[in-house]
Amino acid sequence: MAYEIIALDMDGTLLDSRKRVLPSSVDAIERAAAAGKTVAICSGRCPAMVTKYRDELPGVRYAICCAGAVIYDMERDRVVDEVDLDPAFVAHALDVAEEEGPFLLEVTSGTGIYMQADEMGRAAACGVGAYESLYHETATVVEDAHAYARRADVPQSKLNFHFEDVAARDRCRARLEGDDVVITNAERSSMEFSAPGVDKGVGLARLAELLGVDASATIAVGDAENDLSMLRSAGLGVAMGNALPCAVEAADVQVADNDHDGVAEAIGRYLLS
Repeated sequence: MAYEIIALDMDGTLLDSRKRVLPSSVDAIERAAAAGKTVAICSGRCPAMVTKYRDELPGVRYAICCAGAVIYDMERDRVVDEVDLDPAFVAHALDVAEEEGPFLLEVTSGTGIYMQADEMGRAAACGVGAYESLYHETATVVEDAHAYARRADVPQSKLNFHFEDVAARDRCRARLEGDDVVITNAERSSMEFSAPGVDKGVGLARLAELLGVDASATIAVGDAENDLSMLRSAGLGVAMGNALPCAVEAADVQVADNDHDGVAEAIGRYLLS
């Protein structure tokens, strides 16, 4: 099978354990671009968090952001496609979460994220300390992120709750599970919300359609629960060596981990073979 598109998750996949892009990955992406292949990012991150790495990845034009809700053209700096959450659900989810325990809120709107300064300081307590510097670099600080998220005039493609306590996250999820929304666990005690029918697999399919490529000619590479849909729906699902068991089970093949050239292996062995 000749594959034309490879979609790379970022955290735990394209980025190593120190949040760096390995030189081997950069080299493999450049070789793929030179061969006329499409290398895309497919991440839960918003466009502002993805474009931080744009200069390191000149061979990457498209990013599927916000867990599939946004397709972003990094070359033209524009959103190509976007699917937003229902404002009524956002308000309801906040009501439930605020009853269950302290959490850090990420509001994703347009190309960026909006956060509260004092909450960013609790990133480590909420299991996302590795992203605290990224928050300070990329987030727009608002006085009250919770009030901002409740505004009906603020379109939101994704909503993230990072709880201090895993049990609080699980209680919140159980209370919201029946709603018409996509809920995914992430990190240690986080949960992500996307609009109904939106996930990374759908995002990859939309990008393939945009580029005139059949879904069977796509490769997805990931490591976590929010990668399952694209690992299952792509023509070839590739799990990283550091992937969670559920991702390994969903994938067709497995490569080395994110600290040992797994992305370069996936590109060389499956996209360029």
